[in-house]
This record gives sequence, C-alpha cells and structure tokens, in this order.
Amino acid sequence: MKLLQLQKRSMALAGMLMTVYLVLHMLTNLSFFSKSSFSQFYNWYNSGVARWIVLILIVMSLLVHIKAAIRIRRVNAKARTVAYKKHDKFHVPATLVTASIVFLFGFIVVHVFQTLSFDPCDVYGELILQFQSVWMVLFYLAGLFVLMMHLHHSLANVLQTLGKTSMTSNGLVLIGCLLLTAGFAVIPLYIYSVMP
Repeated sequence: MKLLQLQKRSMALAGMLMTVYLVLHMLTNLSFFSKSSFSQFYNWYNSGVARWIVLILIVMSLLVHIKAAIRIRRVNAKARTVAYKKHDKFHVPATLVTASIVFLFGFIVVHVFQTLSFDPCDVYGELILQFQSVWMVLFYLAGLFVLMMHLHHSLANVLQTLGKTSMTSNGLVLIGCLLLTAGFAVIPLYIYSVMP
C-alpha cells in the first residue's frame, strides 16, 4: 500500500511540474503577437542550455508520470475483480480513455520533434509555415482538446485528494484548463485564419 501511495505522489508531482511548464510555455507562446518579443525570447532560449535542461526535465517527468500511471492502473485492475454496475457520473469507457492517452502521448512526441526541427533563428517563421496547413491546425487542436480533458480530470482528482470537492474548486479547475487551452489554440487559429 505504501508503494501505491508513493506511485500516486510521484505521478502527481510529475504532473504538477508538467502543468507549470505548460502554463509558462503558453505564456511565452502568447508573445507571438509581438514578433520582436517572441523572436528575442526564442533566440535566447534556443541558443543556450536552457532548452535542453527544460526538455530533459519534461521528458523525465513524462516518463515518471506514465510509469506511475501504468502501475496504479494495474493495481486498481487487480483490486476490482467485478466492474461497477452503476456510475454516479458520466462514464467514459476504459478503451476510449486509453486511446486518448495514447493519442496525447503521440501528440506530445510529434510536437517535441517538430519544435526541435525548427530553425532556431526563425521560430516565428517556422510556426507560421506549420500552421498554414489545415491538417496541422486540426491535429494541434485535437491534441489540445485531449490535453484539456486529461488536465481537468487530473487536477480535479488532486483537489479531491486534498479535500477540495466544492463546485467552486471544480469550476476554477475547469476555467483554468479552458484558459490554458485557449491560450495555446489562439495562435494556430490566428495564423491559419488571419495571416496570409
């Protein structure tokens, strides 16, 4: 039981680290609307070791998060020999949850490799080029949607573990997830629909 608690804590800590990164990543991306600020930040970020330190931290956090999630899911599956007959909330089938998590992981891997292949001296131009494709915009928006669902579910569970189960807490989590998603989505939508 102690091992399970340790797994849950490591999963939560890795998830919180990635959530903090997502907020910072979204805020720096929003500087896109000021080309000079955006280019200045990403020129600095890509020219030093900061990019690689952040990438290593995020990859390690992701691996810890996934490993703990798999172990917790296995323990839960062994403990529940009979499926629930009735759910008190909207129930998403386990296969759909698994498929969404696999898609989310694939989305993250594709996104990382795309950004690593960008010309580090012209991230602004690379971003515009990438989001001129309707398929890339749709793929990115789908990834954001799955990410938002995962974050909402995860943060609500963390709050519940901390004893925060009020409608206000859940509402704040939902608003935070929607704002984060909108902050990421506005750039591809703007590039595709407004920029030539």
